[in-house]
Amino acid sequence: MRLIIVLIILIFSSALGQNYTWPTDVGKHLSSNFGEFRTTGYHLGLDIKTKGTTGHPIYAVDDGFISRIVTNYSGFGRALYLTLNDGQTAVYAHLSKFTPKLERRLKEEQEAQQSYLTNIFLSSDEFRFSKGDIIAYSGNTGFSFGPHLHFEIRNTFGQTLNPLTNGLNQDDRLAPIVEELAFIPLNNESWVNGNQLPQNFPVFRDKKGDYLFPDTINISGMLGMSIKAYDKRQGADNIYQPHRIEVYIDEKLHHYLQFDRLDYNWLPTANYIRDYRNARLNMGDFIKLYQNDTDPKVPIHNNATNGILNISPGYHSVKILLMDVLKNTRIVHGTVFSMAPFQMTLEKLGETDEIISFFLQPKSITIPIQSVIAYSFTPYGFADEKINILSSEQIEAGRIITVSKKQVERRALQFISQNKLGTRSFPIHWIDTKNIANHVSVNIDLDISHTDAGVYIQVQPEQIVNANLSLRLKGEYQYETIPLNQIQPSVYLTNPISPVQFEHVDQIEVILKGSIERQVRFDFPYTVAMPGTSVTVVSKDSYCSIRTNKSSVTNPTLMWLEAVHKHASVTNGKLLSRVYQLQPFERPLLKPVNIGIRYPSKLKDREKIHLYYYNQNEGWSFIPTENNHERQVLTGEVEHLDAIAIIEDNTPPKIKSMHPGNDGNYPSLELNQFQIRIDDNLSGIEAAESSFNFVLDNQPLIFAYQPKSKIISYELERPLAIGTHTIQFKVRDRAGNESSNNIEFKVY
Repeated sequence: MRLIIVLIILIFSSALGQNYTWPTDVGKHLSSNFGEFRTTGYHLGLDIKTKGTTGHPIYAVDDGFISRIVTNYSGFGRALYLTLNDGQTAVYAHLSKFTPKLERRLKEEQEAQQSYLTNIFLSSDEFRFSKGDIIAYSGNTGFSFGPHLHFEIRNTFGQTLNPLTNGLNQDDRLAPIVEELAFIPLNNESWVNGNQLPQNFPVFRDKKGDYLFPDTINISGMLGMSIKAYDKRQGADNIYQPHRIEVYIDEKLHHYLQFDRLDYNWLPTANYIRDYRNARLNMGDFIKLYQNDTDPKVPIHNNATNGILNISPGYHSVKILLMDVLKNTRIVHGTVFSMAPFQMTLEKLGETDEIISFFLQPKSITIPIQSVIAYSFTPYGFADEKINILSSEQIEAGRIITVSKKQVERRALQFISQNKLGTRSFPIHWIDTKNIANHVSVNIDLDISHTDAGVYIQVQPEQIVNANLSLRLKGEYQYETIPLNQIQPSVYLTNPISPVQFEHVDQIEVILKGSIERQVRFDFPYTVAMPGTSVTVVSKDSYCSIRTNKSSVTNPTLMWLEAVHKHASVTNGKLLSRVYQLQPFERPLLKPVNIGIRYPSKLKDREKIHLYYYNQNEGWSFIPTENNHERQVLTGEVEHLDAIAIIEDNTPPKIKSMHPGNDGNYPSLELNQFQIRIDDNLSGIEAAESSFNFVLDNQPLIFAYQPKSKIISYELERPLAIGTHTIQFKVRDRAGNESSNNIEFKVY
């Protein structure tokens, strides 16, 4: 009986502890919610809007004590940690001010350390607050993009919990929105509509508000799905991460995932929860509805299933449910047909001055072709248009189609069929011999890409040729022929190849068989990176290298470096090396890789040369760099396989404005803050006290810095004395360039 009573008390106490008050009084609108994808990982809390202004009261969500005070430039800015009576901790970030007692405690620590930066741990009896008490005021400090409150709930292990499922309540009547669905082949026997590359499909909304697949999708083998979707709330234009996604196959729950608990140590795993390939190709944020065996395990996916599709032949219904925390639900309906694609034969039957007729039939099966789609391509292989089929006649299992001669004149054609079961065909091509190039002399391009299924090698002649193409992988202990699939008139693609097959390959040979056999050789400076080991990858010109760490990759990965000719321009600095693209750029890294670029002797005395990577959102971005003058190598590390280069930054930062201004006159009681606006267009300014010198009347100041708005500020605790005062200010960027300004002003 006593045990039952204790359990009831614990459950009752927990339930009470989960009923928190909202931490602000300026509404419950969010700019971001829990689990959203960021370039640095996940968003681990709520960003609560404060009407674009600062200074709003911030409340204790429950009874507890302040266990930690933090002030910094590059993170949370001014932050409080309120340990609650239920054992969890509420974190409040980007604050402008604390309550007076907390402010005094902070000032004592800052004066003692002579630093703005603090990390103060407090006892449980020093600063206690009751539910609803004001503990601080909202702000825009630290790495904040605008005034708001960043709010977290952390459990006793320091892990972040979704506040909207752990104590905070918010009205919400809108269900998530869905835009696209992707199918991702996972091995060399996986197909999507006759293709082995990942495929994206739009979805369409019906009158009930549900979403539908655009058509029955023909799949086979092992595949994953990902979905481009977001949540909405009334009264806000923002988009949010859905809370829960469920996948049903034939009305049976196949897999689910839910954003409820995360950890700052898990930030790099976000690139294994999002569809990283689509993100890197600028296709948007897709959430993976599956997890590979080698993906890092975080408690988002259901651990009992992996979400991978490997279903029996035939038709299957797919239903995807997307929910927010209040169970507002959006449904996606669709049908997949599981069957491997079939091969066709193509025969030109004849032509007149106006039309051309073709006969297409299955190569090895007798299921009749139901429909045919045709596309035209230019002699240089560029997709032209969808061809209008004038007539289509069933002949046994095949089909005779007629097209306009004018529409296909000087064009190559691609045909794709679908049989009466719903199976797609492999593409088949017709090439007018008058438009083909000589395969002996045409230029050949070779490209390599890397997906979950493996490595694809693509061969593309500069013009359409009439030849059979294949590959050979060559090395000291290897000589292997790889077939190529003609996926367009001038594009040939391998099936996905395991990266391990390339371990001893140093050359790829393209074979073009026509009246004369031609061999085109490509050097293969590629390296296989294996989990648990470190490898060095060197560029073809030997100037650039990367070194993986033991945890950089989670599965075998083929890595290489490309010196690229077309790249983003450098507008505020001087490019001093080739630009190297680290590959495969569409594969995520769990841990950073070390990078290095050698420079010539003529740059040996240049002190402001550093490594930079190209950020899709912010342009060329500084990499903390070490310069080994003896070896003439710049080294650093990157978290993504981006483009990198050596860039020189000789431009000092800008001091855009200062308050007070030079020769200014100010009433003593009205001058209560100093503010300096700065900027730097390339290397940037490190959010550290060492980047600045800020002195008033020969006394260093303990100042704040907001790195997004690039504002240095200092709050005066008491009016300045009547008379003349001086300010000396200096700022240096990451490259070591400095700017300074000395001003004199009067107070009356």
